[in-house]
Amino acid sequence: MVFNRTLFRQVAIIGTGLVGGSIGIAMRKGKLAGKVIGCARHEATLKTAEVIGAIDAGTTSLQKAVYGADLVILAAPVQVIMDQIKEVGRYLRRGTIVTDVGSSKVAVVDLAHKHFPEHVFFVGSHPMAGSEKSGIQHARADLLKGASCLMTPTEKTNRQARDKVRQLWEKLEMTVQSLAPAQHDQIMAQVSHLPHVVAFALMHSIQEDALCYASTGLKDTTRIAASCPRMWTDISLSNSRDLLKAIDEMVRNLSEFRKDLIEKDASALEQFVAKANVRRAKLEGK
Repeated sequence: MVFNRTLFRQVAIIGTGLVGGSIGIAMRKGKLAGKVIGCARHEATLKTAEVIGAIDAGTTSLQKAVYGADLVILAAPVQVIMDQIKEVGRYLRRGTIVTDVGSSKVAVVDLAHKHFPEHVFFVGSHPMAGSEKSGIQHARADLLKGASCLMTPTEKTNRQARDKVRQLWEKLEMTVQSLAPAQHDQIMAQVSHLPHVVAFALMHSIQEDALCYASTGLKDTTRIAASCPRMWTDISLSNSRDLLKAIDEMVRNLSEFRKDLIEKDASALEQFVAKANVRRAKLEGK
């Protein structure tokens, strides 16, 4: 990872968990910021973040964390990000850029445009580099490398701020694309949020005494069922409209399979699976 210049003088990462910590490690390793300040609720989290090289210094005070920052990265769960947006604007100096890592965008972007003063520039981001694991102890420099980052600028987004945030993600070796916030949420409901709900529901559908017989199929299918409960509660509620549509489509497909099974329609069942094979091949780029 080679960089030629420092993008930011001082960066505040609000939420030094898996993603926030990984961003901090990669930024410091690549010398993208003169100084990285972390903010978390617990001193122990900040201490770990310092030890692993994610931040230069830390504080539990939001106001102190963002003081003097020219970039603020909101890296908490979605609902916490929204609460922070309501508070943090008053502490930011003129020209500060704010971005986030939330996986729901309409609610976050709308709230930022509503609460941030004109001299603070918000650029919505969603680095898609999470894991079923959570916490600063799992942060690593290469978490973002090669992953996608979806940016969600609007007509209100400052162009220079947008370009600088895009530079950041690209220098962290992410593949950057731009989507409208509503389009982002619709797509994420299908390709990210629904799969998590399905994994959760699948684990609820299996009797506990059957789990000891499970092999790789169940483990592969339900890996993401180990995801952080609080985070996925926030994500589900913040994108409930699009997620409900995706769930309805899932229920429709299950009902179709169930109907064909009741009718013992082997041809329809085989066609159902064959169509899924074709979709799966496209996912692998075949």
